[in-house]
Amino acid sequence: MDLRKACGLVAAAMLAGAASHAEKGQWSVSLTPGFAAPVGSFARQNGNSLNVLAGLNYEVQDGYWYGLELGYSGGHRRQGRLDGEDFDKDGSDDAVAFTSNMDTMMLHVNPVLKAGGEYTDDLRYCFIVGPGLYSFFRDAGSIILEGATTNQTSVAGRTVPVGKAANTFFGLDLGHTLGYEVSSAFEVGLDVRYHLVFMPGGPSGVVVPGFRFAFLF
Repeated sequence: MDLRKACGLVAAAMLAGAASHAEKGQWSVSLTPGFAAPVGSFARQNGNSLNVLAGLNYEVQDGYWYGLELGYSGGHRRQGRLDGEDFDKDGSDDAVAFTSNMDTMMLHVNPVLKAGGEYTDDLRYCFIVGPGLYSFFRDAGSIILEGATTNQTSVAGRTVPVGKAANTFFGLDLGHTLGYEVSSAFEVGLDVRYHLVFMPGGPSGVVVPGFRFAFLF
């Protein structure tokens, strides 16, 4: 075998290997069921909720992905303490506790950038960042007051009607994922996100741990 033929075979083998590596895992579709826990001002009047996150990602090169993600949590029960209400008309705000029959829903969409690497051939990690739009909405309902006002007037059991509401804010998705490659086409892993949402009353957050399932193709 002459040198040119040998070099040609080596080059062809390298190109075939590169093409094979480039095709593997270029695209992935993921679904991450999880648990959404509000923090900050959003947590003062909203409870925890189940959450689901769906994503489509493209691996531009080893360790770097672009993607688009859509997340939804539909059961943040409206509860906590009211702000700025003076039920007994004594000139002082009554920070009265309340429950309700309403749930706040959160829907967000984020283009994301992911960067990471491998601990082993099968165990991978990546860090995630992505700006996005966060919509919060709820249907009309009633809040049920608990406790007493500043002058000890009982308001327990009193109901206050509340109209439906919808607002959209800018936010940021920050996260970390640890994934285990079960096969060349399937991956499972742990996912933790912190959604920082810029609301009029100050930044609020939602922490979302989840279990991730991803199909690679």
